[in-house]
Amino acid sequence: MAEDTQDEGPNYAEENAIRNASESLHNYDPAADTFTAVFGAPVPAATVYDEEREILVRVDPGTRAVVGFTIPNFKSWYAKNYPEGGEWELDLPPVWPLEGDEAPAE
Repeated sequence: MAEDTQDEGPNYAEENAIRNASESLHNYDPAADTFTAVFGAPVPAATVYDEEREILVRVDPGTRAVVGFTIPNFKSWYAKNYPEGGEWELDLPPVWPLEGDEAPAE
């Protein structure tokens, strides 16, 4: 009897993350000292505060896909997280994990 093997198929979350990173739009507003990035075409999203990274993450409420982020008080955030200066990056998951019955805040 042959072993049943099932192909997991394409990883759409990973593909979307790569596409989103390459299609991201970002903007720094010096008057508000806010950095914003949007992945792909703008879509309605909920905002979740990420305590670990101290940023606001934009999440599609239906799919939980991460569709962007905002860093308020960017200069202070950058100085705290990159005291040596230089380039910076964020490692965000392609799909935002929810814990228990937690729902993203609108």
